[in-house]
Amino acid sequence: MLVFVINQNKKPLMPCKPSKARKLLQAGKAKVVRNTPFTIKLLFGSSGYTQPVTAGMDTGSKVVGCAAIANGKVLYQSEIYLRENISKKMQQRKMYRRTRRGRKTRYRPSRFANRGNSRREGRLASSIKSKLESHFREKRFVESLLPVTGWKVELASFDIHKITNPEVSGVGYQEGDLKGFYNVKAYVLDRDGYTCQHCMGKSKDSRLHCHHIVFRSQKGSDAPENLITLCETCHKALHNEEFKLSGNKSKTKHATEIGILKSQIRKSGWNFAETFGYETKYRREQVLKLLKTHYFDAVAICCRDDQKVEVEDSVFLKRNVPVGDYQQRRGKRSEKKIPTGKLFGLRKFDLVNTEKGIGFIRGKRSSGYFSISDIFGNKISDSVNVKKKCRRLSARSTTLVQMVQMTHSSPTCHFRQAGNVEEGVSC
Repeated sequence: MLVFVINQNKKPLMPCKPSKARKLLQAGKAKVVRNTPFTIKLLFGSSGYTQPVTAGMDTGSKVVGCAAIANGKVLYQSEIYLRENISKKMQQRKMYRRTRRGRKTRYRPSRFANRGNSRREGRLASSIKSKLESHFREKRFVESLLPVTGWKVELASFDIHKITNPEVSGVGYQEGDLKGFYNVKAYVLDRDGYTCQHCMGKSKDSRLHCHHIVFRSQKGSDAPENLITLCETCHKALHNEEFKLSGNKSKTKHATEIGILKSQIRKSGWNFAETFGYETKYRREQVLKLLKTHYFDAVAICCRDDQKVEVEDSVFLKRNVPVGDYQQRRGKRSEKKIPTGKLFGLRKFDLVNTEKGIGFIRGKRSSGYFSISDIFGNKISDSVNVKKKCRRLSARSTTLVQMVQMTHSSPTCHFRQAGNVEEGVSC
């Protein structure tokens, strides 16, 4: 495992071995500036000599892979798990605001057409914006650790029509289901014979609606297969939970998001060389002989077609979380206050070393017994006494980082302690 180095001006240098970093720390010529990944800052002037470093990124809408290589050796590799709850959080915020306005400003006139942000040209949905910024945040992070001289990025392309209809070819792309109809609603009404698909016309209600089988708030799509014709009577009964419909979630959601991310990354002014998925697969399988993972894909992106590299046996797993805890109270009438600040000097998502393992704080109790979990929220312990034999390893940030040591097929979690570059602690 390498130790990353920055100079007095916070400019990245080439990483060094742990033995050399230990000597610099013991001699007082360097200090620790980051625990994971372990990074030291030199306290004396250096020549600033660096070597060419190539970084690669495997873009994605759920997981992003990133790696950097130099002199035939992998210096850095990571997997970033993007947030998938932005839309749900905004819907919840909308509900809270609406009920609060009803209580506080009961007679305020309705407003619906004064939201300038929703009409702004080039506006991105908050969920897409979060994922796009995660790509750029990882880029900036790698450039703060290593003297990157060039980037290679794989921007995937998807055939949305072929995902929904694998048999399509030739002129079939121009003769889809909606051919001859003004819009999706007209097609759905004609497909269902202008008849309510629940009561089959028994309610005698002539007003027909198009209903989403899987709600958009639950990752449903506007595709015709997710729409059904209901009369107004049955539509109201469905929303009153008098009966239920079953359906499948969208097959093209992530493919569509990748297309948006691809165009936005190209417009950002980022100077990189674009690669394609078939090139990455060939290098990973035929040249490097590596398993299918996002960070190994990023390693393959960095390489040339005939280049072999020495792969690192550790990877940094990252997960994005909200910057703060915005829910302040709970209960039917918000009568119970939630302790969102520090309790016993610790906050939610702080990384701590306890008697029962190393993990991130998930729940706090006034008794001092907290619950801790790994980076993915998997429970490590429900009851850890943080008042005894507990040490905080890192404070909460918007990106949780965990170094994982890959041992054969099963990863073992390891953490590097601050200050003395000790061996990792297995969890």
